[in-house]
Amino acid sequence: MQNFNSNRNFKKEKSKLLGTKRFRRHVLSITQILARVRRQKKKQIEQNKKKKPIKPIIPPKSLIIILKERPEKAFYNRRIIDYKHCGLLQRYIGIGGKILPRRKTRLTAKQQRYIAKTIKSARIMGLLPFVSKERGFFR
Repeated sequence: MQNFNSNRNFKKEKSKLLGTKRFRRHVLSITQILARVRRQKKKQIEQNKKKKPIKPIIPPKSLIIILKERPEKAFYNRRIIDYKHCGLLQRYIGIGGKILPRRKTRLTAKQQRYIAKTIKSARIMGLLPFVSKERGFFR
């Protein structure tokens, strides 16, 4: 018995000296594999939710509209369109400084008109450039 234990210890010492380890291959059951796949899908779904673009809101024109009681809608990540939100407005401006069309911005017609109006007013205020230079312009 003692000889067996000493032989085992010798093998451990030898593997430590050589820097090799024995790797056991784990055998997973079907339920474990399916659970792992489900967890990976959940992580992907959560990451995709975080990447969703911010949907703009047109501010109401009067307080009566604000005070009117309506059933609550689910607001995810929305921002009020304003000429001071340059980061939001720059998403709707192309490389050449032009306002992107509605099919690219995926906004409603009303939102697109309002965005165009606010971009124009932000340009007049000096918050956004009228024409932005392309990347290869200064070569």
